[in-house]
Amino acid sequence: MPDGFPGERSCPLCGNELTEPDPTIADMHTTLADLQGQLDSVQTVQPRREQALREIEQKATRLREQLRGIEGALSIIAEQRSEQAGLRGQAEAQAYTRGRISAHLGQIDTTTDSGHLQRLHSDISIAQQLVRGLEEQLDSEVIDDNLIHSLSHLSGKMTSHARFLKLEHGDRLVRLNLKKLTVVADTHEGITELLRIGSGKNHVGYHLAAHIALHQYFVTNSRPVPRFLMLDQPTQPYYPSDMAKARGRLEDITIDEDRVTVTRLFQLMHQVVTELSPNFQMIVSDHADLPHDWYQESVRYNWRGREKLIPTTWLDNNPTP
Repeated sequence: MPDGFPGERSCPLCGNELTEPDPTIADMHTTLADLQGQLDSVQTVQPRREQALREIEQKATRLREQLRGIEGALSIIAEQRSEQAGLRGQAEAQAYTRGRISAHLGQIDTTTDSGHLQRLHSDISIAQQLVRGLEEQLDSEVIDDNLIHSLSHLSGKMTSHARFLKLEHGDRLVRLNLKKLTVVADTHEGITELLRIGSGKNHVGYHLAAHIALHQYFVTNSRPVPRFLMLDQPTQPYYPSDMAKARGRLEDITIDEDRVTVTRLFQLMHQVVTELSPNFQMIVSDHADLPHDWYQESVRYNWRGREKLIPTTWLDNNPTP
């Protein structure tokens, strides 16, 4: 377009001359081409920038991990130094204590304190023996052995008493069953429990045999059990019910075999009390009044006629309303 062409240097609205002429179409294309080139350059460089950014981030992550490792190592070193400082303090305290002990021992006069040292050695020996005894008591095998030994001792005594009283199955082995807490007899047919053995006479006899055997064991082995046994009317199964209310003499028993058995009951009691005297006492409240001297000598109170366990004067002074 030739120079001076209208509209190039003047405003199309007011017609005034422009300081800078409007760009031509060619100029605009040129500028557009430059912008396009710059944009292509930016798009070409962008992937490299992203790759570089990723590499920087990965390196930063590795550095952070290395930093955490270094911080952990520093923490461990600090703890070790603290422990070493504590150990040094403990060693110094131990050394100080040893020094005090050595100084104290150096001031002891061994000639005057030899008796005291001997007593200390004796106390140590006694304490060690006590510890060994307690350890043996806690040993399950020792406990089982002691239990078996005790039950065997009781079984021997019970069997001997049952044979003396001529109880049913008394000629067999009689023993205690700890699981069922009852008396059993080992017969040819098997184990027979007390509930399956005969009558009330056998029940009384076996209870007496078991109680006496237990107290014999307690006394013999100095066990912490009260040294007395109280029985109330052990001969009741042998007396007729109407005679029990009367005098209850041996003559009231009509069967000779029962008379002999009643005598054996008291003979066994008398023998055991005599054997364990003065460490055992039996108190028996019964209707029986045997004529034997050993029996009569054992009687302390004979409540017959108007003599009773509870004096009648108590009832006279305090009548029932």
